[in-house]
Amino acid sequence: MYKVLRNTHLFLGIAAFLFVTMYGLSSVQMAHQTWFSMKSEVAETRLTVSPETSEDPRAITAELRRAGLRGELRDVETNAAGYRIYIQRPGTFYRIDYTRATREAKVRIQTTGFMGMLNRIHHIGGTWHDYWLINVWGIFVALVSVTLILLGATGIYLWFKTHGERAIGVVLLAINLGICVTLLVLVRTA
Repeated sequence: MYKVLRNTHLFLGIAAFLFVTMYGLSSVQMAHQTWFSMKSEVAETRLTVSPETSEDPRAITAELRRAGLRGELRDVETNAAGYRIYIQRPGTFYRIDYTRATREAKVRIQTTGFMGMLNRIHHIGGTWHDYWLINVWGIFVALVSVTLILLGATGIYLWFKTHGERAIGVVLLAINLGICVTLLVLVRTA
């Protein structure tokens, strides 16, 4: 049993390593924003929506996606001329100003690069999004969360089975628990 759990612990750690590293890097970026360049690049383009497409913002968005815009429909604002549609995916933000009279969509594309993408990925969760790739990411986040729980459980079991290291393990667990509880209290009350 010990060998099976040891191998399981090893494989779970390897599987979760890249995800945990990505979350760690994006956490450092959020805590120390001056260390990383987060300058956005902005471009604009114009697209014409075909006459067969209805005036519904979701239909317009579907046609714009066929033209190459990828992401989740975030918001739609109605104005006298038409719509302002916001589409977002990690690292890229689209603002579309659609004019009913000309059926023209003026698309403003703001990209934030790799660190901006990591920042946005850090905040994404769930599988209720309208962009399928974000839902796939949500599934992976759930799997890695379960993996980390299993990693901790197998780690505690393996530590308990190693009699010579119990004392240092108890000290390290107590210090870790103390630091975590202190940080949670400070974050909650600050």
